[in-house]
Amino acid sequence: MLLLILSTLLSFLSVHTKFITNPLMKWMQSSSKEEISKRNEIKSLQSAQQKLSMVDNFVEYSKIQRKINRITESLKEKELENSNSFYMKIGIPYGLKMIIITLLVILCFYYRSSPLFYLESSINLFPFQYFISFANGKNSVSFHFWVMCCTAFARSIKL
Repeated sequence: MLLLILSTLLSFLSVHTKFITNPLMKWMQSSSKEEISKRNEIKSLQSAQQKLSMVDNFVEYSKIQRKINRITESLKEKELENSNSFYMKIGIPYGLKMIIITLLVILCFYYRSSPLFYLESSINLFPFQYFISFANGKNSVSFHFWVMCCTAFARSIKL
């Protein structure tokens, strides 16, 4: 029973890895406390700058603008460091998919000669019996066939 649940879950996860990778990527790319404080500082400086007249208080206005520009540049550098993580954006989803598929292949080799479950004797699988119960007895469902069916079903579902 555990093998049936595990194989079904791994088959669905091999197709829909986005359920794991999307929250993980959002968590990894979330803003740090330093970035949030810098953004708040920019907002406060911009509000102070809007209160000043550019013509009357040009010196103060330009000082505030230079501070805003300096903070904005440091934020852009941080964002550039985060956006350069191309390997993370590609490596995490495909790496997780490769781990799941490798685990499924290992399980297929380990359980190649043991049936996942048996069907009633009244059910006749005549034309497809060899494919459904590959390397097992009559009226049994093999691990390979179950994984293929679950994967095909998971691909047909648009989540």
